[in-house]
Amino acid sequence: MECKKTFKIGELSKLYDISVDSIRYYEKAGILKPIRDEENNYRLYTVEDVRKLTMIRELLNLNFSTEQIRDFDENRNVSNTKSMLEQELNIVNDAIVDLYKKRDSIAARLSALQQNLVPQQLEVVKLLNLDERACLMVSDTNLPDDYVDYYLVKYMHSQQKKVDTIGACDCYTLDIHNSNPDSEYLRTKNVFFYSNTLLYHKNYTLPAGKYLSLTYQGPLTKTKQLVPKLYDYARTHHLTVIGDPMEFCHIDDYETADEQEYLTELQLAVK
Repeated sequence: MECKKTFKIGELSKLYDISVDSIRYYEKAGILKPIRDEENNYRLYTVEDVRKLTMIRELLNLNFSTEQIRDFDENRNVSNTKSMLEQELNIVNDAIVDLYKKRDSIAARLSALQQNLVPQQLEVVKLLNLDERACLMVSDTNLPDDYVDYYLVKYMHSQQKKVDTIGACDCYTLDIHNSNPDSEYLRTKNVFFYSNTLLYHKNYTLPAGKYLSLTYQGPLTKTKQLVPKLYDYARTHHLTVIGDPMEFCHIDDYETADEQEYLTELQLAVK
């Protein structure tokens, strides 16, 4: 059987199922080096170009850049090939580790969301004994709600840490004394995230101890209406308040656009 020695660009495009422009791109990059037909000046690609196209496709699957492909082709030897494969193996192993972390994060957030959907007593004050809780403080100053995401992104950028929000719990320490009495909302002192399942970079701790807890469903304007119930419970049960009330947004606008689906827990440290 007679073997072809040269191929037209359309033949290679069909053979590799890639565009003509892609083939021309790798020619401009200096990887492919077609010859010219003496009669019509058309590009003719040799079997060497076929080998290079096979190499290009394989290295692209390993996420090689055009520059890396050209460098590998120009300095091809056993040692470089072995080094290249070892580097790519490390990259793949790192990617696998990242995928496991991503999977665990998604599973933890889904589990937390499912737990929050379990029917529970609402707007009833309970006395809880809680262990020390490690949290992620995003801002230790008052922030308007609309700016929480902005400062969260600033934190992630400055710390080079990723913070998951959907299915996580954003929390706020409430500043009752400096709140506007005419506002439907209470002023906040800080913004932090808490999860008993997600592996956040922890930089803030809620101390162990007794906490009054009240959970409600609906818009966040109910926080201002319901916080007094915590203080009333403390007073009638002869408990001393030792901190500011906190708002734990288990389900809010990160998970739903329907305010009636919001699930918020109010906590107040006592002794």
